[in-house]
Amino acid sequence: MVLRRPYAFLIKYFRLIHVIITTILILIAVKFRNISSFLSKCISNVANKYDAPDYINYGVFIWFLIALGLFFIIYWLFKYKDKPRKIYIFSIVGYIVLGIILIITYNYISGFNSNIINQKTIRLYSDILFMCNLYQYIIIIIMFIRALGFNIKKFDFARDAQELNLTNEDNEEVEVNIGIDMTNVTRKLRKQGREFGYFYQEFKLYIIGILIILFIFILFKGYQIYDKKYKLYSEGDYVGVNNFINITDSYYSVNNNGDTFIIVKLNTYKKGNKDILNTSNIVLNVGDKKYLPDKNNCYKFKKYGNCYKQQYITNEEKNYILVYKIDSLNIKKTHITFNESYDKIYKIKLDIESIDD
Repeated sequence: MVLRRPYAFLIKYFRLIHVIITTILILIAVKFRNISSFLSKCISNVANKYDAPDYINYGVFIWFLIALGLFFIIYWLFKYKDKPRKIYIFSIVGYIVLGIILIITYNYISGFNSNIINQKTIRLYSDILFMCNLYQYIIIIIMFIRALGFNIKKFDFARDAQELNLTNEDNEEVEVNIGIDMTNVTRKLRKQGREFGYFYQEFKLYIIGILIILFIFILFKGYQIYDKKYKLYSEGDYVGVNNFINITDSYYSVNNNGDTFIIVKLNTYKKGNKDILNTSNIVLNVGDKKYLPDKNNCYKFKKYGNCYKQQYITNEEKNYILVYKIDSLNIKKTHITFNESYDKIYKIKLDIESIDD
């Protein structure tokens, strides 16, 4: 197989590639600036925290991948030409860190709808994004200068490309043998291993820093998955996104006909405009069976509290009861699931007590 060396092409379009890099970095910087501005407005109570989903766009990571790919290509060219290339290593490491920070920030602001904003935490994120913006502006300026081919000291607009020393060898055809020579493969693997060792020693601090950030991010994501899907809440814990509920007590009762009921006492309130609580989202789970509130039998237990019958929920806490008629009772496998939010289900363990009908 005959291939042509790509170095001549890369040198010829050196400035164009940097124009593309600069444009992509500006797009990424604008995304960071918008999020930083949004957090600053939230701190000043100017912005509505429920607008947070408008600032989450995972499509921006496509630009991250393209920018990293172009950085690596130029680094590869500079390595072949034995030219200073630390700025590209600095950019590759920096934008990997920026990508991780953006993912963590997305996860943080995605919880704005269900969590109370802590001023210290949001200020920390705002400060981190501000520093990220400063770093990006520096890299953008450097890449823009490279795009112009501008040398500040000599006011030479072609200096960078000329210093790459374009030769006929950069564009010559090379024959590639597609047969596999295990001796050569082993030799190359050893060589790559040595080069990686040199690379690791030179950029040890950067690599360890990235690994630590990745480790922290994996722990953070693991906790979020646990918190969303597996965390078991107890009676007395407030849960919810817009409508909040707090189950204070739960009882079971068996009447003279042998019917079994579970009575759940709860406090509830809502942030924002008044609304009706959708009790279909408050599901009783007994083993593998699910039950919805039984409004027809609730009145039988009114001595334990007011039955909820579509009363308006406001920002003032109110107390109600919900009654569930079940087939059989298994206290150890009984819990409430509250799934008002499409992406989060709260699982609440009941501490059920027996009462007389």
